[in-house]
Amino acid sequence: MKTKSLLLIVFAVFAFGCKEENAFNPKVIIAGNLSNLDTEEIKLYLDEEIASSNLADDGSFHLSFDADKFENYMLIIGRERLNLFLSPGDSLYIKGDAAKFEESIVFSGDHEAENTYLYEKDNINTKSGLSNYMELMGLDKDAYFHKKDSAFGLTRSRYESIKTERAFDGDFVTLEDAYYEYEPLIYDGMYPMYYAYINKVSQDSVDFPHEEVKAKFGQVHLGREDLLDSRSYTNVVDRRIGDRVSEMMKSDSSLLKDPSGYEKARFTALEDMIENQVVKDKFLFDYIKSNMQYRGPEHTEVSYKKFMKENQSPKLAAKLEALKDKWEPIMPGKEVPDFSFVNIEGEEVNLSDLKGNLVYIDIWATWCGPCIAEHPHWDKMKEEYKDKSIAFLTVSIDDSKDPWEKMVKSKNMEGLQWFAENAWKSELAKHFMVNAIPRFILLDKEGKIIDPSADRPSGNIRTKVDQHL
Repeated sequence: MKTKSLLLIVFAVFAFGCKEENAFNPKVIIAGNLSNLDTEEIKLYLDEEIASSNLADDGSFHLSFDADKFENYMLIIGRERLNLFLSPGDSLYIKGDAAKFEESIVFSGDHEAENTYLYEKDNINTKSGLSNYMELMGLDKDAYFHKKDSAFGLTRSRYESIKTERAFDGDFVTLEDAYYEYEPLIYDGMYPMYYAYINKVSQDSVDFPHEEVKAKFGQVHLGREDLLDSRSYTNVVDRRIGDRVSEMMKSDSSLLKDPSGYEKARFTALEDMIENQVVKDKFLFDYIKSNMQYRGPEHTEVSYKKFMKENQSPKLAAKLEALKDKWEPIMPGKEVPDFSFVNIEGEEVNLSDLKGNLVYIDIWATWCGPCIAEHPHWDKMKEEYKDKSIAFLTVSIDDSKDPWEKMVKSKNMEGLQWFAENAWKSELAKHFMVNAIPRFILLDKEGKIIDPSADRPSGNIRTKVDQHL
């Protein structure tokens, strides 16, 4: 172990000391040593997982990936999180004790000052209660504003006092300035919904300056190309777009009846509200990417073609093309491997056991609220099609069998109740790129794919099922 640790230290010194200033280097390296961890793996996220590292016995780790510009990343360390600011060519070393996470983390290397500040800010936000949405937004209006404004004021005061002293990167300053300008507004925008949910009242009855907050949202400039890397800013703009779409859907009944109505309304809102094509590309890209990751190319065809025809952002277009290509192995008509599972009786079963029937698959977990909400619709549909050649298969991706077995038995859940080992890393989840649940899949009688991300039983799935029976 001593040899491994020494090699890592030598590597870190070499990496941090040999950065070329003039040549563009896309490689980003994150290494370190974290003691007393209760996890075996560290993961790095930027919207989705982009790198991971297994921990050595001595707590050392190493991640590397390519980047084309500065970004804010999140490092997932068991139950802990570290927000990181990194640029292409950066090498960052992290050392600390997981048992004393809020006081022991030390950064060295590139953007040491920025990442130290982010660590301090997150700790302050945790202690002030700003990070606890359910507690903060369950407060009455006056208590909410006092606590929120005090927490943001505390971190902003610290930020203003040290950003010049620590010579923060200019790109980082742009992001943080936008954070303090727009993030409090995001909180205000969420408050009525959270308060109503927590206190079990209607949103309309929540005591809150709705019109004042709406006016503040309305004053935000929607064409800030320079702030497209600020999640605080883009969240505000996305909220504005979403509000306009909701108004259109309420006022035009034809949009509600049209399966593509929401998509059409969003296109119209973007055209009406945003003139800057680069900004428009960003929000259309984010919308398509999110839908394509969950539903696949078949369900995003119209918006994908529109983007490819009109965009002025080749890098974003290339990312969408790459994402579309990843779905190729699971497009309609493709064969599906014969995955193995365990049924509720503890017997090994295979997907091929169901050949000769359409197979409607529900990938779920006991902790997933939206999954549970679909169960009554699932049961109703099973009853409707009980005399048809269709198998209704539920596959749990819980971390262990215990909660699955307990729920299936306590709720007398009948039919095909199967369990997939390794949860999100199960062969089924990996093959179908499952990154959110519930996820529904429809296979034909030969076991080929009809829809890799089918409609829910509460939706319009019956039309497609009837076409293939």
